[in-house]
Amino acid sequence: MGMTTSASLDSTSLRLNPGEEAVVPLQVRNNGDIVEGYWVEILGPTKQWATVEPESFSLYPGATTTATVTFRPPRGSGVLAGEQLFGVKVTPTEHPDQAVVPEGMVEVLPFYDTFAELLPRTSQGRRRAKHEIAIDNRGNSAVRVLLSPGEDGNKLALSAKPESVTVLPGEAQFGQVTVKAPKRIWRGSPVTHPFVVAVEPQDSDPVRLDGTFVQQPTFPKWLPKALLALLALLALLAALWFLLLKPTIESAATESAESAVEDDVAAAKDDAKKAEEAAKNSQQNAGETEKDKEEVKDNLGIDKLPPNTLVTPFAERLNVTTAGTDSETLVVPENTVFEITDLVLSNPQGDFGRMVIRIDDEVKYDFALENFRDLDFHYITPITLGEDQEISVELVCNVPGEPPGAPKPTECDGSMYLGGESTETVPRGPASP
Repeated sequence: MGMTTSASLDSTSLRLNPGEEAVVPLQVRNNGDIVEGYWVEILGPTKQWATVEPESFSLYPGATTTATVTFRPPRGSGVLAGEQLFGVKVTPTEHPDQAVVPEGMVEVLPFYDTFAELLPRTSQGRRRAKHEIAIDNRGNSAVRVLLSPGEDGNKLALSAKPESVTVLPGEAQFGQVTVKAPKRIWRGSPVTHPFVVAVEPQDSDPVRLDGTFVQQPTFPKWLPKALLALLALLALLAALWFLLLKPTIESAATESAESAVEDDVAAAKDDAKKAEEAAKNSQQNAGETEKDKEEVKDNLGIDKLPPNTLVTPFAERLNVTTAGTDSETLVVPENTVFEITDLVLSNPQGDFGRMVIRIDDEVKYDFALENFRDLDFHYITPITLGEDQEISVELVCNVPGEPPGAPKPTECDGSMYLGGESTETVPRGPASP
């Protein structure tokens, strides 16, 4: 028995820019001898962005009809550039084993959309500082990006590492830029240095990132005034000692000695042996008193110098890969305070689930993964974390995403980037004698 149905496409090869639309007629003929119903569906990767109108219909024997297949590839990183094969399956309801599948190809043309951001925008240091560059590829083709100092506005020495990165569609990569001032400032007011970093994506216009480096003096502005105040305090204490305390102590000691001599002279003459034993006991007690003084001095840390405080930029990235629920935690080290000014969340695969950000046991943010690929937060008033405090990212994986052009993963993949300043208090050792 011959085929009861035949179908053909008016065009089997298309070229489309993302965001455009193309309509292809589909001819369907009933070659059988009974009235036949038909069901039409799209096969292949294009089924996410192609439609058929109508999807079902009926034909008398020998009759022909025309359906339309519409292709609308979205403008985004979810549909990769290149050839996308498709099939249009026409299934007769009375003879489902005689379905026909005309095939074709849609070539999705490439487009580029690259976003870059400098983290943090403003840094501080005595001579140099480091910045992160976050590069997000929102196009449908892999893009190679060059990192280089801008052509103007730079009075600082800039170096990028790496000098170029390749970013896949829908993903983000990070580079690092180090800025260095031409010379050190020993004292005075801080100096602000603006600078420019050029991010040059392949086949796209360069992105200009403006940043600022605030150079701090080696010796703080308040240091001379503090030294003068300390010298004045020492002079005041010395004056009090010589003018008030020392004469009073000497006078009281003299009066007490004279009274003791008058009261005890007779007893001292009559009992010399007891006086000698008392003298020996006095010497022994004096030795023990000196020993106790040294122990108290050691316990109080009198000889220790005051601590130093170091302020430096910091950047940390917490990554979680899981098929269920897992988390990563950053603990503030001992004698350290973190001031977080930048927070970037990434869901590169387009996973489904939740991402929860906690500070200690308190929930700071709770997001559905399917609502974002990247989220950026920048704080004018930084989030301050003290010693032993924790910030964590928890990933709850419901359904892993489907990265275009790659095998379907079995785990969800998310990350959190932190940027800001670290203030560390470093105690010095005891001074040399």
